[in-house]
Amino acid sequence: MSLFELAIGWLAPSRCITCEAEGSILCEICSATEIIPFGERCWRCGSISPRAKTCDKCRRLGPLNHVWASTDYEGTAQELVKDFKFGQQREAANPIARLMCETFLNFNSDEDILKMNYLVIPIPTATKRARQRGFDHAKLLARQIATQLKLESYYGLLRHGQSRQVGSRRADRLVQAIGNYRVIGRSHVTGRNILLVDDVITTGGTLNAAAKALRQAGAKQVDGLVFAKRL
Repeated sequence: MSLFELAIGWLAPSRCITCEAEGSILCEICSATEIIPFGERCWRCGSISPRAKTCDKCRRLGPLNHVWASTDYEGTAQELVKDFKFGQQREAANPIARLMCETFLNFNSDEDILKMNYLVIPIPTATKRARQRGFDHAKLLARQIATQLKLESYYGLLRHGQSRQVGSRRADRLVQAIGNYRVIGRSHVTGRNILLVDDVITTGGTLNAAAKALRQAGAKQVDGLVFAKRL
């Protein structure tokens, strides 16, 4: 956080988007009561699945072994993401990253984390969108998550094109994602287990396309960690 942002926070402290308590954009009480866990479900079809593993049927459609989602994209979670991405509220990255880390730790033991030794990689934001916002929201989340989980991060996944998926139809989203990603510095991902990070998942086309690019670059396994699943 820059000195300017710290000064703004001191002069005009944030208020909780739900209860308006002063101090943070999402207070601890509202974080616990308003963010309903997504649970042990397959990220794609929503069926019950131990450790939120991709179910056998959905596993045929892409390379992701697990996608751990913190919550559904509705209510407070939806408002928080909108403030983060479209309201220039970088502070929202703090509770989002914290909740994503809590979700990850709920499904992965210390032994699991040590064994997998994940490399954290964000889904890259379209360059145009990052310029408009003044920051890359996915990279900011990935940086915080890697720091909190004490994992290595890498930003060598690149995006072709500037297609915006917000508001696109389901079929369009799936087509837009095909071939959108490439990896630079393949030696960084070869033989590694990857933890792909993004804020919201809808069809899964973006996550699957990125995972395929990483597997083609030599990644051993690719799992995902997202904040919210759009219904």
